[in-house]
Amino acid sequence: MKVLEALKYAEKTLSEIEDKEYAKWEALLILSHFLNIPPLQVYLHLEEDIPEPEFLKILKERKTKKPLPYIFGYCYFWGRKFYVDEGTLIPRQDTELLISIFLELPFKKGLILEIGVGVGNIAITLLLENKDLKVFGIDISKKALDNAKKNAKEYRVQDRLFLIKGDSFFCVKKFPLFDVIISNPPYISLREWEDLEEDVRLFEPKEALVSGEKGTEFQEKLLKKSHQYLKKEGFLIFEMGYNQGKRIKELLEIYQWNFKIYKDLKGYERAVLAWKKNM
Repeated sequence: MKVLEALKYAEKTLSEIEDKEYAKWEALLILSHFLNIPPLQVYLHLEEDIPEPEFLKILKERKTKKPLPYIFGYCYFWGRKFYVDEGTLIPRQDTELLISIFLELPFKKGLILEIGVGVGNIAITLLLENKDLKVFGIDISKKALDNAKKNAKEYRVQDRLFLIKGDSFFCVKKFPLFDVIISNPPYISLREWEDLEEDVRLFEPKEALVSGEKGTEFQEKLLKKSHQYLKKEGFLIFEMGYNQGKRIKELLEIYQWNFKIYKDLKGYERAVLAWKKNM
């Protein structure tokens, strides 16, 4: 099957389950998977052949609303490929903002704690961007940690990434050991969960997405406890929901953090850098 024919067929098929613009993008993702090239380069290879049975199988799976990263077994984060299995949180582009914030910090080496390490995309990216870092990553999901181990080995950073199975701070000794605590925490409310797209609600782990009734419970825990584990003048970096800015700012004031809010590419308040001058 020629790429041009496959591209048109995929766009038409995927338009049955999503809007046309996203169907075009996912069609490019599927073809780039077969050609092993970036999605936008697909247009340069329209006359090449791809295996039709495997192509049609992917489309059939996608029509069940199963996310493409689970079908492929990988996704991209900060320009790098990371293995993901069904039942682990899929890394998102919005979360790359946490990496940008971290890279602005005024230190060259240190010890990092990631709460909710998932498949390791944040931790491993930091380790690859800075050879003088070590990261402790905590997660309650064994499946996620297995993926993180696999990804760490793939990028040869397993000697600087220490993975712990547990629930947030409860498995770390209360001691000011870390230069930075970073987290992409659950930040969806129970009500929002019920209205999520089927791609997310039917396939991705609820515990990695839902924080509680309000959606900000996990961030409040970070703001309440993080200073006990940070070195003097350490930093806390975390992601939040697009509609949570007001409440997060209230919590930052309640727990007496200095802070800076960062917006995502769509203009939503998306991430926080926080610090305490008098730890």
